[in-house]
Amino acid sequence: MLLEEVIPPLPDTPCNSPAGKLRRTDKVDAASISTQLSKLSQLVKNRSDGLEKLIGENKIKDMKEEIGRNTEQISGMTETIEFICSEVKGLKERVNVIDSQTKKVEIVSTEQEKRLAHLEAYTRRWNLRIHGIPEKERENVHQEVIDVCQRLLPQFKDKFPDVVDVAHRLGRPNPQNKGRGIIFQFTSRFYRDAVWRAAKDAEFLFVNRLKKTEDLSPADKARRIKLWPAVEKARKENKQAFFVGGHAFVDGTEIFPQA
Repeated sequence: MLLEEVIPPLPDTPCNSPAGKLRRTDKVDAASISTQLSKLSQLVKNRSDGLEKLIGENKIKDMKEEIGRNTEQISGMTETIEFICSEVKGLKERVNVIDSQTKKVEIVSTEQEKRLAHLEAYTRRWNLRIHGIPEKERENVHQEVIDVCQRLLPQFKDKFPDVVDVAHRLGRPNPQNKGRGIIFQFTSRFYRDAVWRAAKDAEFLFVNRLKKTEDLSPADKARRIKLWPAVEKARKENKQAFFVGGHAFVDGTEIFPQA
C-alpha cells in the first residue's frame, strides 16, 4: 500500500492511435520532447525518493527498536551495578568497623600478655631450683630442700621448715634420668633472696655437685640470652655485671637488648 501511495501511477494510455512516424520532412517539436523528458525525470526522481523514504523509515524503526532494547538492558545493568556498589559500600563499612575492633582487641591482648608475663615473672621470684640431688624411692623432696637450705644458712635453721612451702621434681619420671631438678617455693621473699645470695659462693654446693638456679619465665630466659653477650663482655672487663630476673645490670646501670 505504501508503494502505491509513494510511487505515482503511470499516465493513462491515450485512446487515440499513436502518431505516424515522422518523416524527414516532418518538423520535430523540441519543446514537446523536452517536456516529456522533464516529466519522465521527475517521475523517476519521485519513485527513487519514495523508495529511499520507505527503506529509511524501516531502518529507523529497526534502529529505534534496537536502541529501546539496549536502553532497557543498560537500565537493568545500571540498577544491578548500583545494587552491587551499595553492597560493596556496606561491606567496606563493616570491614572498617571490624578492623577497628580488631585493632582494639590486639591492643588489649598485647597489654594482657604483658601483664600476664609480668605476673608470671613476679610469681616465679618466690621460687628457686636446685639440681644434682639424686632421686630415691619414696623420697621426701620437701625435706631434702630444707636440709640444703639449713646447710647454706644455719642461722635460720629453725625457720626453713616454715618458709619452704612446696617442693617437687621437674618433669615426668624417667628411669633413664634419675637426676631431675627440684623446684621449691618460699613463703617469704626475704629467706628466698637470702638463700639465693648464700648459694652463689657456697662450698657445700660445689663439693656435693649441687647447683641452684632461679625459676625464670620463658620471656625472662629469652631476654637473658640476648643480654648474656653484653654481661659476659662486661665481666671480662672486670666490671660488676649481674642479672636480676630477666634484667641485666653493669656497674649498677641496667642494660637492654640491642634491637
